[in-house]
Amino acid sequence: MLEVEFTVDGSRCTTSMFMEDPDTYQGQIICIECGKRAWFTKAYKVRDYERTACFNAHHENGCNRATTILEAENMEGIDADESSDNKSADIIVNLDKTKHGSIDKTADSDKTTAPPHNWQPSPRLQVIGGRAGFPMDKSLRQILSYLIKNPEYGSGKSIRIITDSDRVMVEGMFRDNLVEVPHIEERHYRQEQIFWGMITSYTEKPNGSVWLNYGTWSQPSIILDSELKFDLMDKLKINSLERFKGSYFILVGIVGNSKKGKPILKTGFPKYMNFINYRETDIQ
Repeated sequence: MLEVEFTVDGSRCTTSMFMEDPDTYQGQIICIECGKRAWFTKAYKVRDYERTACFNAHHENGCNRATTILEAENMEGIDADESSDNKSADIIVNLDKTKHGSIDKTADSDKTTAPPHNWQPSPRLQVIGGRAGFPMDKSLRQILSYLIKNPEYGSGKSIRIITDSDRVMVEGMFRDNLVEVPHIEERHYRQEQIFWGMITSYTEKPNGSVWLNYGTWSQPSIILDSELKFDLMDKLKINSLERFKGSYFILVGIVGNSKKGKPILKTGFPKYMNFINYRETDIQ
């Protein structure tokens, strides 16, 4: 897309307008037709392919504004069909077994034009086991794939997340421990939770840290210090954070507030988070 809607006043925003004043538009743009949240993608080159600067979104099916197809990357070996675990009410996640997918590397380009076209704590589990007596071992990436397709996934299921030789990080009913960004409430600040959502931009700081942003400058962000940033980039085999735009994330960690009151998500190691990124191809 070369044009989107600015949600503050319903006006149109072009790629040139966004590049001239990103602070105004960031996190406040949507597809003109289907209303899905949009993000800005810089022009880039991949080998012999040069892509113009544009807007992208996870469009509703049949949206006529969609000019590209976004295909989830590195899903080989990931069972994204949630019906496969209907036989069990329990989920176990061992973070020491975390695997990250890789994200393609790109190079920036200067191309800017294109042809038209009241809360109670979770009950503590006594036994972890499915209806048939066996828990379902899942990865964060697999759980995230279910949530993308069905945000109500996991109702009635329990979860136990372990790491560091069986140290329990999260235990209880799955939906009681799951927080979809940006729906963060005061009660979510009390303990480690499972957070998930979408990233539309990033902000690199002078100290080397990076903020992966959900939307506007007042909405939640994941904060990675310099060491964690480079460790994560190494695990994902990327050389640019630009590819996080439009990706979905899942993170086991805590939420706090910045000095300006912005909710910020923190975690300790790359294995405590995972991402599903999307490869973009033009619609012929």
